[in-house]
Amino acid sequence: MWEGISQIEQEKLRDVINRLLAVNFLLKENDRERFQVARRHCEGLDAFFRLLGWEVVVDDRHECIYVTSPESIHRRNLSRDESLWLLVLRLIYHEKRQGLSLSEFPETTLYEIRAKYDTFRLPFLKKTRLIELVRLATQYQLIQPMDQEVWMDEARFRLFHTLLHAINAEQVDQLHEKITRYELGEEGLFDEVDEEAAAD
Repeated sequence: MWEGISQIEQEKLRDVINRLLAVNFLLKENDRERFQVARRHCEGLDAFFRLLGWEVVVDDRHECIYVTSPESIHRRNLSRDESLWLLVLRLIYHEKRQGLSLSEFPETTLYEIRAKYDTFRLPFLKKTRLIELVRLATQYQLIQPMDQEVWMDEARFRLFHTLLHAINAEQVDQLHEKITRYELGEEGLFDEVDEEAAAD
């Protein structure tokens, strides 16, 4: 499967595969070496994931790589809090990326995130839960906290292009309706968010 690839490069490729299996996304901005290994050995990656029936997607425009699987069997099961958090981040990303070049990442603050929750009359997160969700989004290469005290209103976050694949455009178009239905207490709408993505 990996004929012609040196032992050192095979080890690097295994590391990339393990990373994709763990968090699904490789983002050049955050993980340049793994991203470059993946680009060098696209055929080797494809060969491995084809054995699983999965597909490797290389988004050169947004400089990220991720995997998809039939019926999204690799999706992470998300709680209501996690689903709403990712949806709100995706909506803010969609609003803020207008007018920016592809080399720029939108930024937001906790104040703006809180305001979006208020817009939909959703109760905001307690400090401990907020920290957990920031860590979740950071782990999956969706955001980057720019300040240590992430619970402060002025705390800043970079929003990465991987959010495009974490929640697709159709979901953004339906976001207002779905959040309203959440507010009414309906469950099951986003028990799983298709990150096209984040394999657990």
